[in-house]
Amino acid sequence: MSQESLEVDVESAHSGGMESAYAAARLKDLPDDFGDAAESAKSAADHDPGVSGWANFRDKYEYQMRNVSYHAENLAENIQAGSVDVAVTHLEAADEFEGVNGAPQLR
Repeated sequence: MSQESLEVDVESAHSGGMESAYAAARLKDLPDDFGDAAESAKSAADHDPGVSGWANFRDKYEYQMRNVSYHAENLAENIQAGSVDVAVTHLEAADEFEGVNGAPQLR
């Protein structure tokens, strides 16, 4: 029976959590920025032969942008929580195991 080891890169897990938090922060204003862009497009096309439907377009897709922003924040929180759990589990497991001839050994 072969023994396998499992290593966890706690720093990478934490780094991924931080990167996802930065990405979520950048997306926080996405719904407002989208609404502003839709209003600008509406103003630009508000002359003959005008294009209608901008309000419905803005409302429909602004809602979607809010969903993107919400899910990005939720994902970032989950990744950060997961990286903390990984770090805690890693530290707890390190106390339980001692390497003997390169193989983990339960104390």
